[in-house]
Parts: sequence; C-alpha cells; structure tokens
Amino acid sequence: MSKLDIISIKEKELAFLKYFKQQGYQLVDFNLIEKLNWGNLTHEDLQQMEERHFWQHHKHLYALRNDFTDQLFRYYSAYPSNHQQVAYAGDIIRNNKVIKQIGIENYHPSREVIKNSFIHFHKFIKSDLHDRIQFVILGHYQLIDALLDQQFQTPDVVEMIEERNISGLVNKLGVHHPLIRILKENTLNQLQLLPNYLSANHPALQTLQLWEGWLKSWGLKDIHLDITAQPPRSYYKGVFIKCHLEHSHESVLTGGYYHGELEGFGLGLTL
Repeated sequence: MSKLDIISIKEKELAFLKYFKQQGYQLVDFNLIEKLNWGNLTHEDLQQMEERHFWQHHKHLYALRNDFTDQLFRYYSAYPSNHQQVAYAGDIIRNNKVIKQIGIENYHPSREVIKNSFIHFHKFIKSDLHDRIQFVILGHYQLIDALLDQQFQTPDVVEMIEERNISGLVNKLGVHHPLIRILKENTLNQLQLLPNYLSANHPALQTLQLWEGWLKSWGLKDIHLDITAQPPRSYYKGVFIKCHLEHSHESVLTGGYYHGELEGFGLGLTL
C-alpha cells in the first residue's frame, strides 16, 4: 500500500467517525486482541475459530478480532451500557488478511432508528466517499423456515439451497415447491413472488416489503432478493442487506438485525 493510499484510508476513517459523532453516535475503540474464556465458548464460537487467528497464553485464550459486531455483542452482553448507538473504525482479521472496516451498531432500535441509520450511512457514502450504491441484495433469515417445512431442512437440502442447486432441490422437494419456483425467477422479481406463498401479515414478508419501499424512496431501484442465505450466528434472526458500490467494487456495505442476549441492528463497510 502506498503512502497516499494509507493517508486516504485514514482520512476516510476520520471523516466517518466525525460524521457519526455529529449524528449522536458514541465513538468506541476496542482492542484488536480479544481475551476469550474457554468455558464460555459456544458451538458457534468454536466454528468461528476456523477463520480466526488465536492462541493460548497460560490459562487464557486470545484471538484477533474478526468481526466488530460479534466483539461488541459479546462485550455489551457481558457489560450492559447506556450507549444505544455506537460507531467504530479499525481493523478486522479474517483468514490472515487485514481488512479496514467502519461501521455502526444500534441497540434496542426502533424502526425509525434503523431507517435513519441507513440514511446516514447512505449520505456518508455519497458525500464523503464520493461513491454511490449500485445495487442492493436484500434477504431475511426467517425465509427458509417460512418456505420449507422443518422436516425437509436436512443438511443436504440446506447445502443445496446455499449452492442454488435447483436440480438437486427438485429431486428432493418437487418441481412445484415454492422454493423452486422462487429460485427459478430472476432475483429482481423474486420479492414480488413472496406474497403468493406467505401470508400478508408474515413478519419476514412485511419487513422485506418495508425495506423495499424505503430503498426505492431513496432512489435505489436495483434490489435483488436472496432467499438462500443461512444466518452466520444463531442470534441473526431478521433482515439482512448487502449494498455493492459503483466505483469501489471491493467495498460492500453489509448489515442486519440480530436478537440474542442483546438486540441490535448494525451496518459495516469495508474500505
């Protein structure tokens, strides 16, 4: 990385922190090295270790941060805070690769707070990064449960869903199954098919339609539905969003709703 690139990234981080400080967010700076307790590690934590760099020193386990949302989730679940909105900037390490990330977390957020958090991030991308969102991928982690009976949610079927293996799914579910019909449709049109298979008051459908309305009102028309995604953690239970930028192709704005020991909605952007 050249000196100009280093300065550019630092300027973006600083601009981001200043911008969200003005929006009323509490700025936080956590240690890159996390101290973990073997006895408190969940099955999900252990699975996550595959992408983390960790080591043991005396009786303690240490790991390099691989996700800000997870780190903040663990911290604020253990040490509740009055901070309802926090903003951060710094490094995450995944698969031995250092990634710069800026992001925000909203705890126990109202619908209005969630909407405004995206509006602020969207404005920052345009005004400070001089970029724009090219297209959006929208989804909900309850869609698979809504469209597929529990008895069919076997490991092989779930894997075929993730891989969009339509021929394999047809053999398992039949050609007329709602999941097959939706997957065969263009992702731009899939959201319009959901009301054919879900009741109008289904929470996942209502949330997706709400987000679709918001995004279109902000001038974002290129909206794709992803019904294949599986939650990376058990506490990711709601909507998720991925926004690809027009000029910075490697930068993706990702976010989602989670509800475990702590409820929240976060958005993060890689630089």
